[in-house]
Amino acid sequence: MKPTLTALLVAAMVLLLSPLPARAADRPIPVQVLGITDLHGYLDPAHNQKVTGPNGPIDVGGASYLKAHLDRLRSDQPNSFLVGSGDQFSGWPDYTQAFSNEPTIEVLNELGMDFDVAGNHEFDREFPFLKRMVSGDCYGKPGFDSCFSDSTGQPFAGTGYGYHAANIIDPQTRRTVLPPYWISEVRGPNGKIIPIGFIGLTLPGTSEEWLSIGGGGFEFTDLVTGANRAADQLQAKGVETIIVSAHDGGQHGGLYNECKNPTGPLFDAARTMSPAIDAIFGGHWHTQFNCMIPDPNGDLRPVIEAGDNAKLIGEVQLSIDPATGDVIREATRATNHPVTKDIAPDPTIEKIVSYWLEKWRARQDEPLSSITRDFEFSTTVESRIMNLAADLYLAEAKHRRRGNADLALVPSDIGVDVVPQGLSYAPGASPADAPGRVLYGEAWPVFGISPITTVSLTGTELDRVLEEQWLPPAYGCSRSTALAVSGNVSYRYDEGKPPGQRVDPAEVLINGQPLRELRTYRVATSPVLLLHGRQHGYPTVEEDHEDMVRAPLMGQDVFLTYLRTHSRLADPGLGRVTKIAGTPPPADGPFGPLKLLPQQEIKATATSQGNAAHGPAGAVDGKCSTMWHSAWAPHAPLPQSITLDLGRTRAIEALVYTPRQDADVPNGRISEYRIEGSTDGQTYTTIATGTWDGTIEAKLARFAAGTQARYVRLVGVAGGADYAAATELNLALTP
Repeated sequence: MKPTLTALLVAAMVLLLSPLPARAADRPIPVQVLGITDLHGYLDPAHNQKVTGPNGPIDVGGASYLKAHLDRLRSDQPNSFLVGSGDQFSGWPDYTQAFSNEPTIEVLNELGMDFDVAGNHEFDREFPFLKRMVSGDCYGKPGFDSCFSDSTGQPFAGTGYGYHAANIIDPQTRRTVLPPYWISEVRGPNGKIIPIGFIGLTLPGTSEEWLSIGGGGFEFTDLVTGANRAADQLQAKGVETIIVSAHDGGQHGGLYNECKNPTGPLFDAARTMSPAIDAIFGGHWHTQFNCMIPDPNGDLRPVIEAGDNAKLIGEVQLSIDPATGDVIREATRATNHPVTKDIAPDPTIEKIVSYWLEKWRARQDEPLSSITRDFEFSTTVESRIMNLAADLYLAEAKHRRRGNADLALVPSDIGVDVVPQGLSYAPGASPADAPGRVLYGEAWPVFGISPITTVSLTGTELDRVLEEQWLPPAYGCSRSTALAVSGNVSYRYDEGKPPGQRVDPAEVLINGQPLRELRTYRVATSPVLLLHGRQHGYPTVEEDHEDMVRAPLMGQDVFLTYLRTHSRLADPGLGRVTKIAGTPPPADGPFGPLKLLPQQEIKATATSQGNAAHGPAGAVDGKCSTMWHSAWAPHAPLPQSITLDLGRTRAIEALVYTPRQDADVPNGRISEYRIEGSTDGQTYTTIATGTWDGTIEAKLARFAAGTQARYVRLVGVAGGADYAAATELNLALTP
């Protein structure tokens, strides 16, 4: 039976209306962007790192496993890019730092890094140092300070990729100091070239002190200004697919592939950055999240951070419309991948890391110098190693272009960044060691990586800084510390007088002349004091100084070079500081007389902690430079609490809370609290509630008469950035 004319017409219409198979030229172009951040030179898988997954802790990390996972993820991707979000090479493992971070660059090159951002730690040494990491230029003595032979026997040649920042501005030229972006390209099925732009952004809070060699600093604009300016420039060049990699981040309350209540500067910026930007990688906070945040037009785009130290790889999958060259937003996917150790590690990276580890083991036995006695270290009294440090600081900063310093003040209780220990005359465990011989491995940890920075202080300010070696009683912290002074300075202090009145300015001698209170002196010191002086009990020096000058070398560089060029260290001696013994008069703190329970009788536990250095013990050790801080990776949202075990049931009248002391970081300062008490550690009742202001001064919470407890729990109900922290906690006993 022949089809009717009507049937033929219907069949023709069906064919005309049916969708045709997409032509190859019209198919979206897949693009994979992989991101790592804050590697910090952690190359060795033996660092034993973990992330928390849906089923519990996962063993992760190690550059060889990182490369294996990268290769697996890239294996079926025609268009793949590896980008960084800063703080990759400036790290703390000895085996990379001792070789001027060159081991990390060799690994990053082998990983196939395409693009990276200058993070704040890329400026730990100096801006010229960042440039030499790219160019491969030597500094100091080749083979001792820089330009070591790599695992293939070749000299250091720099990075195979560039560093970028769209928000670091030279105030003289008004141009970006580093390239603001990088343009690459992919090809569509018909050969059409599609450009892709990658914008770099540096932490706006990067301190100019780290860059101020010769007194010149840079301007760091905010994330949004830098990103939008660069995005406009890219679009003017015909680039529609744009990715931002920023060295700034945020936090949330979930696991690495979750996004629960995200807060922080990266999320604030992501909500207002140009809609032309299609994906945002973060860093700096060492946190882990995978979020979809609406742009100003309401369209979702990924905002992702992959933790730190090679724990995770962030992946963003983009689909580009070949007709427009722009991203099809609804097809975008993002994932964080843990760098697990259940696959075969990359053999080339294994060889590189093993080479540098062995080179570090051998270097520790290299003799540098000798001593005839101990160069002891103390945080509370004058010591030889601190006197040597002050002398070396002054020698490095005396030159006019390096600071024009008149004297040096070096803090002894700051920790590893400045001077954490001394030198022993006794032989060590190494067979290469002998009495008085100073090996490289013994000298390496003595001076820290703090730069040497010179600032102007008046004689009056100098006197106040010397007085701040002793904190007046404020219940929260107490301290008796020692500021080392260079050999051209001497002074006396009277221990029998109250803090703040112990140093007579007339008895402070500089180059044999009494301190002149109206004169301005150039003082070489550590920028740790200039940036965080209040946290360490030296508020006088934590000001906005406009005349800071940084010497080119860090304290560690100066010390190692000094040892290498002096076969025997001369004893700097003691006697620069003279103590007049005495007993200070009793003094009450800001809340009147309180009878405080000695902190050594208190044991503290907490619901969470940031890391081992921020555990609950930091809140009951009497030190203003330590603290308990609730967890940030993953973020443990409030309420969080810290519980004090008083050893036995006691009559108590108040709790004294000393909040986080670094004035520019409010995170963790408890603003709303609840205090609970218990006699058995099981049943708790509320004994106080209230609010505290956001200042750094100690706070008081009084209890009702007759309150007794063995266990006292401080609950942070609300706090800065949704964290809880305590620098010190003290309990006042009922008289």
